[in-house]
Amino acid sequence: MTKRCSICGKLTKDFAEFPCPECGKPIVRCDQCRKTRNKYVCECGFEGP
Repeated sequence: MTKRCSICGKLTKDFAEFPCPECGKPIVRCDQCRKTRNKYVCECGFEGP
């Protein structure tokens, strides 16, 4: 299964998926964005490390 990274937009098989702490919508982070600790911004405006 592949998913699109919420941060960089890349389709990947290596990802982590978790709910936004604020609204619960799923956030997908590819392996590269996790390793480089790129910040994510949810649709609700919540920002995380």
